[in-house]
Amino acid sequence: MIKISGSVTEPRILTAELIEHICARRLYQWMRLDDEVRFEGQGYDEAARDKLNQIAQVTEQAMRSVVARGKASTEWGEVLDVIDHWCEQMECPVERTDPSYTKLVRAFVEVERDAVNRLIQRNEGVSAATPVKPAPIGATLSVMTELYREHKRQSSGVKHLGTSVNVWSRLITHIGDVQLSSVKASDLYEFFEARMRSADDSWSMTHTHGFVKRTLREVFALARTRGLLEGRNPVDDMEVMPSLTAKEERARKKPRYPFSDAQLTSLFASEWYRRDSRRWRGKMGTDLGARYWVPLVCLFHGNRVREVLQLVASDVGTRGKVPVVHFRAELDGEQADLTDSGATRSVKNEATERVVPLHPTLCKLGFVEFVKQRRQADGEHAMLFPSSLPAPGGKTPILGRAYEQAFLRYVRDELGFGRGFGNHSFRHQLEDRIRDAQRPGCQWPAGMVQAYTGRKRVRGQDAGRVAAEGSESAYGRGHTPAVLLQYIETLGFADVALPPAFAAWLSVSKTA
Repeated sequence: MIKISGSVTEPRILTAELIEHICARRLYQWMRLDDEVRFEGQGYDEAARDKLNQIAQVTEQAMRSVVARGKASTEWGEVLDVIDHWCEQMECPVERTDPSYTKLVRAFVEVERDAVNRLIQRNEGVSAATPVKPAPIGATLSVMTELYREHKRQSSGVKHLGTSVNVWSRLITHIGDVQLSSVKASDLYEFFEARMRSADDSWSMTHTHGFVKRTLREVFALARTRGLLEGRNPVDDMEVMPSLTAKEERARKKPRYPFSDAQLTSLFASEWYRRDSRRWRGKMGTDLGARYWVPLVCLFHGNRVREVLQLVASDVGTRGKVPVVHFRAELDGEQADLTDSGATRSVKNEATERVVPLHPTLCKLGFVEFVKQRRQADGEHAMLFPSSLPAPGGKTPILGRAYEQAFLRYVRDELGFGRGFGNHSFRHQLEDRIRDAQRPGCQWPAGMVQAYTGRKRVRGQDAGRVAAEGSESAYGRGHTPAVLLQYIETLGFADVALPPAFAAWLSVSKTA
């Protein structure tokens, strides 16, 4: 069997080929072990020869009993244990509930009888050949899981990596851990259709035809490149794809709504902003900085939530006396040891990495002073929000997961905003404010919107309203923070009731 990284953990689906291989390996094992003792080792003296005959006779009787009485045999359970143990040794676990398991039992019993009869013949001086070692059969889907994970780890963030590997895992769940070479276009068609019409977390047609199909093509291509799959990539043989009606497709789209001013005011007056609340446990109960600042930074900067959760003190500074924040993946110069758990900072793409002026309202609320306190407490590269550090030892450590999940559940369920509202809603509301600020005489220069929000291109709904930038974005220094600040100050937040300044918020006396 092919073994790439660790043991195969997924049970194998029994096929005629696999049953034949299991039994052939068993016969070879019997005879090869006997060769090592009889012809390559010390051989058998009379006592050892008699013991071998006894073992052979007991095994022969047990196999005869199973053939004669089936499940009623007193040897039935013990034989099944032997089969399961042998399959585990081969790193080819099987399940007794497999429809072909009884076929394996019958074939295994016969090969056991064949093996012990050959040993008895040898003990009697009659030649009995050792079969040729069976060639390995093809690699199964599960072999590719860790290979693909390592391949994608070089170029993907943790979240994208997990999503890609999950697609492959779902395929294995759907069709079983079959051989790579056995997967056909029809199998993939059925898998796509099942996921698009699943009652639980169904996939949209756009997602299936795009990301999912590309992911599977990449995994099978990697298998071909690594010599684990011969023949064509089954994804390339899919001449048609399952489809949905326009109505069905709309139902599968995950909505993403912007926060309204009323919702934002409700959030800032909610228990999330009660520093003395006993509702919060664990990291969210102790990291008051995260509870206070992350929603506010997202409100005024429209950043992706992990961009602010992974900030360190050295990301905040000044450019020409303008307070700025640097959203980035890597630290210049000395690298900060962010975590002992292996989590690293990440940005979505090159456009995401940017230096922008801190919104003046954040400065008024005390963000710069907060950063200074974190720097004084834990150093130049101190995490601004310690709750972002994942617990050590996690398989896929992600900075900020505790906050991200807690906030999503709170606004969706506790505040009752419902499906479609979450951390991304800050981003959508800011882009709507930027669009509303575009009016004659006040339109932002080409590329400035993308520079502030970290988008590569203008949103479709903003086409014609927000000036786009072409290849000139690759030249020059871009928009300076001082110039960008003049436009940021035109954004309207007058109808949002904000919490008190951070220092005042912290000084509120605890109440029961």
